[in-house]
Amino acid sequence: MRNGGHEEQRRFLRSLRQSRAAAFRKEIVPHFRYVFQSGFGLFASLILFSAFVWYIDFIKGVPSNWPADLVGVVVLTLAVIRAPLRTYFRSADSVFLLPMEDRVIQTYIRTALDKAIIAGVLRTLAIFAIFAPIYTRSPVTEDIASGRSMIGMSVLFAFVAGCNVYSGWRERQPASGTWCWALRIVRWLLTMTVVAALLLKPLSWAIPIMLLCIAIIWLLWHIPSKHALPWEKLVEEEAAARRRWMSFLGWFVDVPTEISKPARRVWIAWIGDFLTGQHRWSWHFLYAKTFLRGEIFGAFSRWIVLSGVIIVVTGNKIADAVIYAIAILVVGLQLSELRRVRFVETAATLPIAQEGRLVAAAAIARSAGVAAAILLALAGILTVGLGASGAGRDMNIWFPLLAVGLLWCGWWMPRKIAKFADDDDL
Repeated sequence: MRNGGHEEQRRFLRSLRQSRAAAFRKEIVPHFRYVFQSGFGLFASLILFSAFVWYIDFIKGVPSNWPADLVGVVVLTLAVIRAPLRTYFRSADSVFLLPMEDRVIQTYIRTALDKAIIAGVLRTLAIFAIFAPIYTRSPVTEDIASGRSMIGMSVLFAFVAGCNVYSGWRERQPASGTWCWALRIVRWLLTMTVVAALLLKPLSWAIPIMLLCIAIIWLLWHIPSKHALPWEKLVEEEAAARRRWMSFLGWFVDVPTEISKPARRVWIAWIGDFLTGQHRWSWHFLYAKTFLRGEIFGAFSRWIVLSGVIIVVTGNKIADAVIYAIAILVVGLQLSELRRVRFVETAATLPIAQEGRLVAAAAIARSAGVAAAILLALAGILTVGLGASGAGRDMNIWFPLLAVGLLWCGWWMPRKIAKFADDDDL
């Protein structure tokens, strides 16, 4: 009877996860027809085709001073350290599924973890498959790569990716948030060390280094006190994943707004305090704080950093122009989310004119967009000669690019935000 009850619980948990995953896909997938109807699909296809043509030409003659070693370490590290875990948990699960916590770990979490490991391995193998021709042809790394089997290297990187996903699960378990972050940072640093060793050192050294790093992480797991199942962390991560999907789809179609949790970000949130002096800046202050402490700024800042790094490492003026254009286009779309911000119902009772809301949202979007356009242009201008080709960039290309960026982020997108109309309520 007891075994029969356990088996029934396992079947229930498996069906629960499958039904929730299916419900999520049913909610998300229909919106993609609007994404493709908007021209985004054609635009993405054009970018991928252009990137493919550039890649084929690049591997035919990798420049002698192109830093394949540094680029390989960075790109592959970024590929393997990602450790997402989709559980589809809801806030009520910590109450109703708690009596079955052991079964949840063995059945529900194990299935989610297996899928995450497979996804991480496939992602890493795809990135390594793209990098391998460069690795074997670049003058910087061809001597190291000449005596190695790329299949064997793929297996090693797949193993590292799988270990990272599992380690990501274990680092969610500590009761202390400080320990969670400490384990994550240690994992990132050790992973970069392992990737660098596998790419640039003899395997007789690299494999022992990899095993040593795994042993260090394993020992660190046993130090902090842990939750068997970190319900709150997993519920928050699932809610954040849903918000990211809805935020992306919100660029193309109206979708339900997900409630986001504000971040502290004391290093940047203080900028909004400059708008507290006068009553007429009230909406500007609210939108600035909402932007700087919300998820829009998180995605915005990560995209700026990634785009800046790509601009720095490239050395082709056409590639620079395409990357800058894509970066600025996405920045504008991200900032357009400010027009959909919903404040609490009591905000309508504040003694400030409602007509100033969209004007304030447009002003904040303009400030952030102009700053992004200038920063990305400076990343290209100030790093002339440091890119992939090693040759100097055409300085003249950056002035029209910057003008286009300022026009898009400083005029067109804020203008669209200020004139936004929503029949329901805004």
